Amino acid sequence: MYDAIIVGAGFAGLSAAKELIRRGCSDILVLEARDRVGGRTRKTVVGGLAMDLGGMWIGPTQTRMVALAEDYQVRKYETPIRGRNILRITGKERFSEGDDFESFFSLREKISLFRIEREIRSLSKTLSSEEPWRHPQAQDLDSRTVESWIAQMTKSPRVRQFFRLVCFSLFCAEASQVSLLFFLHYLKSGDGLEPMLSSGTGSAQNFLLHGGVHQIAAKMADELGDRVRLESPVRRVEWSEGAAQVYTDDACHEARTVIVSVPPTLVERIDFAPALPRPKKAFHARLAMGSAIKYCIVFETPFWREQGFNGFILRDDVPCAPCLDVSPPGQPKGVIAGFFDGDHALNHSGLGMDARRAIVLRTLADHFGPRALSPIEYVDVDWLEEQWSGGCYGAFAGPGIFSRYGENLRRRVGPLFWAGTETSTRWTGYIEGAVRSGERAAQEVADQLLSMAAVAK
Repeated sequence: MYDAIIVGAGFAGLSAAKELIRRGCSDILVLEARDRVGGRTRKTVVGGLAMDLGGMWIGPTQTRMVALAEDYQVRKYETPIRGRNILRITGKERFSEGDDFESFFSLREKISLFRIEREIRSLSKTLSSEEPWRHPQAQDLDSRTVESWIAQMTKSPRVRQFFRLVCFSLFCAEASQVSLLFFLHYLKSGDGLEPMLSSGTGSAQNFLLHGGVHQIAAKMADELGDRVRLESPVRRVEWSEGAAQVYTDDACHEARTVIVSVPPTLVERIDFAPALPRPKKAFHARLAMGSAIKYCIVFETPFWREQGFNGFILRDDVPCAPCLDVSPPGQPKGVIAGFFDGDHALNHSGLGMDARRAIVLRTLADHFGPRALSPIEYVDVDWLEEQWSGGCYGAFAGPGIFSRYGENLRRRVGPLFWAGTETSTRWTGYIEGAVRSGERAAQEVADQLLSMAAVAK
């Protein structure tokens, strides 16, 4: 009998395993459905460069990821933002320096933005990162969408559209689909709205990793050795207090505890016996996964820099924005990464890579000229088609869900414990959140095993 079985070898599951071993619990097993580790991070080689087709950025306040990069001697580099960005919203286009957004807006629009950001800070002040559903106005906030709230806060069409693009970029979903309470929780778990949107110093997109973030997951798995078993989807978990039987297609494994670290919308694919408590099932059934297609495109050189651009494009009239320069320094090639998000991902999912490539190239050529039509290579991944993710970047709550069922997010059920970036109280939805969630679940399991050992004596 194992001390713990971990379901899922994404960053949450791998971090849980690593932390359990650090705490002296080495008798563990990690079961991964995919033929690889890393979860919602994914390696690609495009134009001869190892890049990420999943999560790829880290920020300086994402301390667990910074520490892992240092531990595994993976060098980081700053996201290139020197030069002019390109913003086009509601027909207005403007260039501004670096990652500056404010100069795009008129004075009246800036005042409107200031009022909204001030209200976000005010509401967030009394929001607990541990229990956002206990906010004094939780039910009222949860009854609204970001769309309805922004419509109340401003009459400016451009400011409203900007926040729709914010939801696209953060949740890969429409502003009309995201609960205001969940939106505020998400911002509070990070460092606020501006750092989450920025690529500059101190932001969530401040750094990239030479060779990609996916290699950290691979290095973690290498350390765990044969404790990690790939292509082993968990189909059924039979549990009682203090024990569980975990069934894959070809084996049954026993453990004293289980950490479930799969995306929350996929929990329903596992047959639990006895069934999970109804509020827990209701919570998972009502969450939705973001819709995203991520692309990387490589050119002989980052020629847009010669024109004074930094490669960042944010537009509301094309389906393949935002995109930005992610070119690794120390080599000559230029790399642009970008996204089809939200409804754009849904509407372009069935078109195929060649059709999406043509859309991306036309968009880049609009701004950078005909050289953008001749890349070395284009590649993308449709995360909607990923069987063991079901979407990206993460799960989000629509109205009426978080205040009613949110307390079930991390709550232990018998020997079952819960990890995954959505369960993190810090940097929810980011790789950092996944790592922190795994460490937290491992601590809970270690405490439980000590308690069980004490009772056995």
